[in-house]
Amino acid sequence: MSGGFYRAFEDRYRGSRELITQRLQAYLPFLEPLKALYADHPVLDLGCGRGEWLELMLREGFTPLGVDLDEGMLEACQARQLPAHKDDALDALRKLPDNSQVIVSGFHIAEHLPFELLQALVAEAQRVLRPAGLLILETPNAENVTVGTNNFFLDPTHQQPLPNLLMSFLAEHSGFARAKVVRLQEAPELHDEHAALGVLDVLFGVSPDYAVVAQKAAQDSQLEPFDELFEAAYGISLDQLAHRYDRAIDQRFAALQGAVQEVQATFFAPAEFQKIMAEVQAQQTHQLLVIQDRYQTALSDVQHQLGAMQAEHNALQQQLGGMQVERNVALENCHHHYLRAQSAEQQLQALRASTSWRVTAPLRLLGRMLRWPSRHGKASLRRAAPHARLWVARRPAVNRLAMAVLRRSPWLDHQLRRLLATEATAAAADPQHGVIDHAPLTPRGRSIESALGEAINKSKH
Repeated sequence: MSGGFYRAFEDRYRGSRELITQRLQAYLPFLEPLKALYADHPVLDLGCGRGEWLELMLREGFTPLGVDLDEGMLEACQARQLPAHKDDALDALRKLPDNSQVIVSGFHIAEHLPFELLQALVAEAQRVLRPAGLLILETPNAENVTVGTNNFFLDPTHQQPLPNLLMSFLAEHSGFARAKVVRLQEAPELHDEHAALGVLDVLFGVSPDYAVVAQKAAQDSQLEPFDELFEAAYGISLDQLAHRYDRAIDQRFAALQGAVQEVQATFFAPAEFQKIMAEVQAQQTHQLLVIQDRYQTALSDVQHQLGAMQAEHNALQQQLGGMQVERNVALENCHHHYLRAQSAEQQLQALRASTSWRVTAPLRLLGRMLRWPSRHGKASLRRAAPHARLWVARRPAVNRLAMAVLRRSPWLDHQLRRLLATEATAAAADPQHGVIDHAPLTPRGRSIESALGEAINKSKH
């Protein structure tokens, strides 16, 4: 994107540097065992953005390197003197040797890539990681209804949501020994099992982000320090909130039923109580049906909006594809014309370097001389005639060619003789002519000859 748009977009919607750095500290427990496992700690961060992860890695004693294609993001890294440069994520991985990195990370980059490219990226990461090395890929969590139906599509560069089961399977299929889904950034109060939950908490309270942390195969002794980390549970899933909500509803009904039974035993006869209970249950059933109907309506509206947004996204993708095709055609046309111009230039250079071009130089000079009277007047032509005559006289081959042309063109022979006769008359009128030789001289030659004569006369006296 041009004009620093994406950096401005990230600054507004992703959060401050301090907030992002705080969130990234959730990964530090996975990194601690690597410090004891290896003496050096090279880290490659794909799509490094503003460099919060690079800054945290330097603080923790690692040796990070970030790559990104967005100039605005790289300017933010350069302003803090962070180790980052412009490069494509997959190209950067392919440049690295096998078993050279302890961590390969990519925060909110997977959802920007076509799935085929993501497959290649995960496979390359598995190659360059050392045994027990970690791949960390963080992405928006589509389990969260707000994220999956709205916030994900706020970013125009997103491709499609990536379910966590797909990402973990991709890592295992690419050769990683194990993969852990780490849900992130949920509201802390939702971890309280006794907290009251509403429908909105179920729909929007799921962890908005998650990461797949995949580990490369290694010896058991190398993997053992990570076992507890890979066995622990992280974040809150949609299933968890839904089950908690159902349990809370059941508990409320049970409490209500107990209270009703207590009131029944104290104040009401069984028949009257049964009647009241039937009315209460009917009212509750009605309210439950209303709630379910509202929920279904809201869910249908959300799904409709999601379908419309997906259709608009597909239309934009098709339009972009058409524009790319037109651009490729234009580039091919430009390249074709460039090749033709280059070929014409080579032919022109070959022509100028050829023997025929050098041999016909006098004829071209003669042609220009014949055009001079109309352009520069006969005086200019007369001044040039002695030079041409001398040049031709000193080159026998050219002289023979010129004589052959003149014999075939009486008119041209007549014109040249007239010019040379006029020049000869002017030379005969010059009293100094003939001191050096009998060849016709130009006016400048005659002035030089005159000056030489005066110098000789002075030296004699």
